[in-house]
Amino acid sequence: MDKFFQLRIITPERTVFRGQVFSVVAPGEAGYLEILANHAPIISGLVKGKITLKESHKKSLFQSSGNGFLQVLNNQVVLLLDKVSDLE
Repeated sequence: MDKFFQLRIITPERTVFRGQVFSVVAPGEAGYLEILANHAPIISGLVKGKITLKESHKKSLFQSSGNGFLQVLNNQVVLLLDKVSDLE
């Protein structure tokens, strides 16, 4: 059975995404990071690039066109980004 966690993608203007996901792949400063449920706590810088979310039966794609941060703590993941656009 898949394990899910809570994800929020936030820009200064709005909350872009809020919901339960199976995984998120985001462009970290040292390369792409994949976060799954029960990931160890981490804070990382983010750079421009593609963000991929895997939900129950759906994949969502976003494009970050600015810098930001990713925080993982207790199955809560937050991406704070300058600017994000939906690729779907």
